[in-house]
Amino acid sequence: MEKKLRKYGDFAKLLGPAVKIKENLAKWTTLKIGGDSDLFYVVREPQNLIRAVLTARKLNIPLFILGRGSNLLVSDKGFKGLVVRNNCRKIEVDGNWIICQSGALLKDVVLTAKRNSLAGLEFAAGIWGTVGGAVCGNAGAFGQSIGDVLKGAVVLTTSGDIKKVENDFFEFGYRKSKLKRSGDIVLSATLKLRKGDRKNIEQKMKKNLAQRKIRVPEKENSAGCYFKNPQVDGKTIPAGKLLEQVGAKKLRVGDAAIYSKHANIMINLGKARAKDVKSLADILRKKVKRRFNIDLEEEVVFVG
Repeated sequence: MEKKLRKYGDFAKLLGPAVKIKENLAKWTTLKIGGDSDLFYVVREPQNLIRAVLTARKLNIPLFILGRGSNLLVSDKGFKGLVVRNNCRKIEVDGNWIICQSGALLKDVVLTAKRNSLAGLEFAAGIWGTVGGAVCGNAGAFGQSIGDVLKGAVVLTTSGDIKKVENDFFEFGYRKSKLKRSGDIVLSATLKLRKGDRKNIEQKMKKNLAQRKIRVPEKENSAGCYFKNPQVDGKTIPAGKLLEQVGAKKLRVGDAAIYSKHANIMINLGKARAKDVKSLADILRKKVKRRFNIDLEEEVVFVG
């Protein structure tokens, strides 16, 4: 314990007074669940993100990069290490390309595309999160994903190099990329779009937003869809439909419950804990396995 505290002290000295000791993570996530992180640091410039990551690696401090806090379930015990809140949000337009820092909110990138009459990102209207998180998890909707429009990116590798990479570097799959296992960190991303009619782009975005509002909670605390849609015999089956058929909407553990309009979305009714959410998820997974012989895989990332 003394050695750990010394490491934390060294990190705080190197990074300055902006480093917080013991920060509750629940308020930084859309599900509003989670304990404290040992260290917490907000960055607004890429050089500070790089410095924080390299310093943590040098001191052998466990590290997690936090974007908007969606699609996450933080442990009740918090995170034993450093959480870096990525607020690097610069967005630029170069012809048909949008170059955005990894902490840029996806909703702001979507609006930038609309304002500049750039088509191809309409599917992302209403998706929570940041560009970095979207690339890492290959976020998508309506049959499209970030991997479809990503030209390339700048990443900080596990060896400490800053490297320009192309789309194939990420080995995109359904709601996944190579980053989930490699530990490389996105610093910025370039999206390749195409010129379009602004009215048509806006109409498509409004249509997608309207569909999402029907089934995605706006006021309740939620992390979004909890399980991935399973692939069976080459076909994608909506997890929500499977969960609906096993009576998911009637289930609840503590204050962890299922959203009334979408069986694949868990909500925090006020005082839910991570253990409640995981218990409810285990019940749902077993019910689907028993009835359909399908193994559901979590889309939500567990932290801690």
